[in-house]
Amino acid sequence: MKRWTLITLGALAASALQAQSLVVYEPVRSVKEQGIELKGWGSGRIAETDEAAFEGKFSVRISTRNYFQGGRILLSKPVDLSGMVGDKGNMLMLIMKPAATTSSSSGVGNPGGERGGGPGMGAGEEGGSRGGPRGGGPGAGGGAAGVGGGPTGGGSNPGAGAGTPIEAAEMKNLRVIVTTTDGKKSEIYIPLTSQAAGEEWRRLGIPLQAINGFDKTNKIIKEVAFSADSTGTFFIGEMKTSNDSTPISGSVNVRELNIGLGSTVDLAGSGFGGATPLRYTWDFDSTDGIQVDAEGQFLRQRFRKPGTFVVTLTISDLYGLKQPFSTTLTVTVNP
Repeated sequence: MKRWTLITLGALAASALQAQSLVVYEPVRSVKEQGIELKGWGSGRIAETDEAAFEGKFSVRISTRNYFQGGRILLSKPVDLSGMVGDKGNMLMLIMKPAATTSSSSGVGNPGGERGGGPGMGAGEEGGSRGGPRGGGPGAGGGAAGVGGGPTGGGSNPGAGAGTPIEAAEMKNLRVIVTTTDGKKSEIYIPLTSQAAGEEWRRLGIPLQAINGFDKTNKIIKEVAFSADSTGTFFIGEMKTSNDSTPISGSVNVRELNIGLGSTVDLAGSGFGGATPLRYTWDFDSTDGIQVDAEGQFLRQRFRKPGTFVVTLTISDLYGLKQPFSTTLTVTVNP
């Protein structure tokens, strides 16, 4: 009986640990009160601000130019996630919002020139992945922390005058580098285009199991660094752990089409998987098996052969941790 009681209590404790949300950054207290230090990375900029807030009155503003320039959040009280990695639903939940930036003639200026600059976040001894999504910069890897030179360096370009806010260049991917207390770095690239772009504040779910190299660390976070694939500015409104096991579901904009030969149709998929980034793939003829004939949430497709075709839309987790969802539509093409 005693042994059974000990096992039960141990299981309950583990379950409670997984359900507990651990805070990395919260907006209701200043970074000073949280023991957080903010440091620029390369010629990127980072600072606490009250000009935008998800909750409370604070947020962290980060200006970036490319994958090697941004901002670093250093924790005086490291956050231990070692008890959470076993559950693939556990995420580092990031609340962020893209911001307007200013032209180079403004007082704020661009977040850095094209040449010169401070140290970059280099790859570890064991080496990182050679590139982010669709040809990004080199990764951080899971080895010992390496500090290398920035891509070409660069000083800031402060400009002059008040300036007029303009639309920021579209940032398509966010790069997040996690440093743990054992000196190792791990990283993940997050696509912003699939993260409810119409919303002011976006929930970006970072599955712990999907962070490249995180499994080789001691999983005690002491620093999180951010950058993006293009010039822009964004706010971090909150960062904490969360469990998201929401299954993927979805639909397609039409179920049946009857068209003439050579006609073009617009197809649109709609999916939901909690905070999980989603991938949309299409197969236009199920008779030869389900393959990837096209990718994207919205497509314009021309049917050049007569017949009846079953089109399959598959909505999947970008990191492969959740079960994909598939749905079909029928297209009849008349000669």
